[in-house]
Amino acid sequence: MTRTNRKCIRLQFIDNVQGSVLPLFALLAIPLLAAVGAAVDYSHAAAVRTQLQAQLDSALLAGAKDASGNWTQVALNVFNGSPHTTGATVNPPSFAVDGNGNYTATVTGSVPTSVMNALAISSIAVSTTSTVAPGSGTENSCILTLDHAQPTSDVSLTLDGAPVLSLSGCGIRSNSSMNCNGHSGNATASIAAGTVSNCSNAQARALVVPDIYWDLAANNITFRCSGMASNGVTWDGSAVQPPAGLITVTRSYGTEYHVCGDLTLTGTGSITGAAPTSDTVIVVENGNLNIGNDADVSTVRATIILTGNNTVPSAINFPNGKGHSGTLSVSPSTDPNNPWQGVSVYQDPILTNGVDNVWGVGDSWGPGAIFNADGVVYLPRSNVTFHGSGASNNAKCTKFVVNTFTTDGSTNLNFSQTSGCTTLGVHQWVAVPLHLAH
Repeated sequence: MTRTNRKCIRLQFIDNVQGSVLPLFALLAIPLLAAVGAAVDYSHAAAVRTQLQAQLDSALLAGAKDASGNWTQVALNVFNGSPHTTGATVNPPSFAVDGNGNYTATVTGSVPTSVMNALAISSIAVSTTSTVAPGSGTENSCILTLDHAQPTSDVSLTLDGAPVLSLSGCGIRSNSSMNCNGHSGNATASIAAGTVSNCSNAQARALVVPDIYWDLAANNITFRCSGMASNGVTWDGSAVQPPAGLITVTRSYGTEYHVCGDLTLTGTGSITGAAPTSDTVIVVENGNLNIGNDADVSTVRATIILTGNNTVPSAINFPNGKGHSGTLSVSPSTDPNNPWQGVSVYQDPILTNGVDNVWGVGDSWGPGAIFNADGVVYLPRSNVTFHGSGASNNAKCTKFVVNTFTTDGSTNLNFSQTSGCTTLGVHQWVAVPLHLAH
């Protein structure tokens, strides 16, 4: 065989090898395209699942923070308010609380395919779950003293005299120091950022509690009395209709009344009715809340707000004995759509003029004062001296938040915090917040 012939044979052999790749590639094309298509479709499904996870986490956190009997609806509203991934089919999420008190949520859906649809796979199922662990260290005090701008060595919670205290399921707490001279308090915890003297279950050098109610004023108080006469209003608890002189505003959760000047409560009965079906908010602008002599007045599903321009006193005045007594029983707004949910009495934190309830400064609470309070009584600038009786009312959840608190004489305090706090929607600070626990 000549050299030329050998070259021809070699070239023919190479040509034959190159031609054999084409059918082999054709055989591999289908699985290769399927693999690429699967990667594209599964990548899209993974992106959808990531978005659903974020939406579910946000919804569950919102519901858990609400913590009311309506928390699942709150969570659902947040979830539905988020933009869903285009093209994905998402089923309604389910929400629950497990046996350990964790808030849980699950959502499922499906993502349509593009490339894999040619292989008779029309969609990819997706699902995700979320768990929110409850916060720990809830600040469940029945009495909290804020003691604004004072060092922790200042004593802002004092039990003097011979007080009779019965505190159930709650403690007492000070953002400075406390001293139980007349009674140990019988509290489940006596907690102070400074020192604790002679109080039961003492815990000193604790965290300062932030004022979680402060922002309610800036966001939710409206004024209607500008330019109006400040004659005030007297409201008889036995009256069938509200008195003349009120400015009425209709809200989605109920009715808001504005009083220009003092609001004086007299007679016997509930000014909101014994079983109202909606909330009432009473805004006292530039005036005091006065409990008349021998009055026995109550509110149900209501918030009383003291506000104004700080030119006149804005205190809560009870009869100071002398043959007279006065009873005020309050129970807070409960509608979850009402920003005042869980609050019975709210004193605007910008008020500093005549807000105290102390001998020699304003009117103290008693003797002759009976204050039955469910919900939050928020008097952040008020220095309160209690000579009378104080108690939880029907639902058994009371929280007094004041600047300083002192008992004097034969004070009788019967405060409690039970499951009623959740029923009423009472919000409290949590040392360790709610957190996701995937």
